[in-house]
Amino acid sequence: MLISIAVDFHSADVATRERFHLTEERLEALYGAPRDEVMREMALISTCNRTELYAWTGRGRTGGLEQLTQSLARRWMGSRREAHSLLQIARRRSGIDVARHILRVAAGLESQVLGDGQILGQLKTAYRLANGRGTAGPVLHRLIETALRAGKRVATETSLSAGRNSIGAEAAAMVLHRFGSLAHARVVVVGCGKTGERAIRQLKKFGAQDVVMLNRTMSRAVELANAVGGRAAPWDAMHLELAMADAAIVATGAELPLVKAELLRECRENCGTAGYPLVLLDLSVPRNIESSVRTLEGLTLVDLDQLHTPIVAAEEARRAAVPSASSIVEDELANFMEWSSAAAARAVIRPLHDALVEVARREVAFAAGDDAVAVRTADRIVAKLLARPMAALRNAIQRGETLDDLMLTMDQLFAEHGVRQGLSGRSHTIAPVVARESATRVQGA
Repeated sequence: MLISIAVDFHSADVATRERFHLTEERLEALYGAPRDEVMREMALISTCNRTELYAWTGRGRTGGLEQLTQSLARRWMGSRREAHSLLQIARRRSGIDVARHILRVAAGLESQVLGDGQILGQLKTAYRLANGRGTAGPVLHRLIETALRAGKRVATETSLSAGRNSIGAEAAAMVLHRFGSLAHARVVVVGCGKTGERAIRQLKKFGAQDVVMLNRTMSRAVELANAVGGRAAPWDAMHLELAMADAAIVATGAELPLVKAELLRECRENCGTAGYPLVLLDLSVPRNIESSVRTLEGLTLVDLDQLHTPIVAAEEARRAAVPSASSIVEDELANFMEWSSAAAARAVIRPLHDALVEVARREVAFAAGDDAVAVRTADRIVAKLLARPMAALRNAIQRGETLDDLMLTMDQLFAEHGVRQGLSGRSHTIAPVVARESATRVQGA
């Protein structure tokens, strides 16, 4: 069964999202936890606007869905009590809803910025991490690869990603809106990752001349400054640079606030800029700017929640592409569900297939006296014999029929020496809940 739990901007504000953000320590614990016959595959997707945990479980009966979801939440939070708090606000999904959702995420249809141009890169990063830790198996491999393909198709076949389509770019647009012109404004960008780079490039398009870039790895700031034009500053000069700025965009992966109210106040007083207007935009989760900076004279603090309103207004031009993007998602979803049904059918019929192949190869080899001929001929014979049963099984799965008993019977009757793994040990068994929900949707997609 596919299941997922998610905390995103649709259901939780930035303060709540940062509470459930996975630190490096918690991420290590999540991926380092032993997997079992219940929780077989896992992958975490984390961006500034969402944290979502996907899993493929070894149980196909819907009666255990609540228990499975609780188990997944405990892996996320580390304790039963914290897991309960998470499930109070998390969005839960199962079966085809999980598959549809991750495809929509990859397509940019579920982003705070419609058609977000960064989401595919973030999904690839999450996939590489899960793959590297060995927690993504055949089902999540297929699911995420399908999602990535859907995202690429939406980007190339529709105009959903036209114009500004990232948090960084929209933050730059807000700075422009505040000042009217950036020709004489000094803008500091803290963090030169994907979000920071998008902000910097958009600021330059808007005519900003004085852009200062800071990054923990100085070489990255220098590289970006040389590429787009601007000045790289040392990391330890951050508060001084902010004190002399008109606006700043902060976007890093720090777990604790980097911009301290007291240090900023001291630097502004020392620079003679205390009371001057300064706009700070915090694009990070957890937030990187202490909320107490709001008490400083002349300072305006904007976080992701406050940025949402202008984002909604800016994306109206891209909404016309939503139907086309949604159609691509449904097309790719149908492909995934077809693969799922075929995988389930193969799982059920595998013992019979293997038994037939063994007998056919042995008998043909005896008659023909040629092992190579026996292999080819036996495989063709068995494929033709099982083509119709395979089609019938796929149809049964799509109708939502439970094949657990049939699978167990196949194991008992045909598995060699009775040692083949039964129902509980099949990592590729596709859950009845997936099939049941997909029965009409897949055929109509």
